[in-house]
Order: sequence, then C-alpha cells, then structure tokens
Amino acid sequence: MKDYREMYIRGILDIAEEHGLDYTKEQLDLMHEDELIALRDRLRMKYENIHFKRYC
Repeated sequence: MKDYREMYIRGILDIAEEHGLDYTKEQLDLMHEDELIALRDRLRMKYENIHFKRYC
C-alpha cells in the first residue's frame, strides 16, 4: 500500500503558504494520517469556498 502522508502534508503546506497560515512540516509530522486528511479537507472547503465566492 502506498504511503500518501507526504502528499497530504504538502497539500496542507501549499494551502497554508497561499493563505498565510502558520503550519510547519514539523507540526504536521506529529499528526496521524487521519488527522492530516481531516485538516486538509477542512482547509480545502474553507478556502475553495472563498475562491468560489470571490469569482462568482
């Protein structure tokens, strides 16, 4: 089974960088994979919704 952990971390860090959020790789390394997925999904919903509203 492929490990997607680094992909989740990279996705969170990309969103954080784009929106000025304070997340570091060291903080995210301490989280379980399920927590990373949940955080990534929450950030996506929040910020994709902002982008959607901005361009409509």
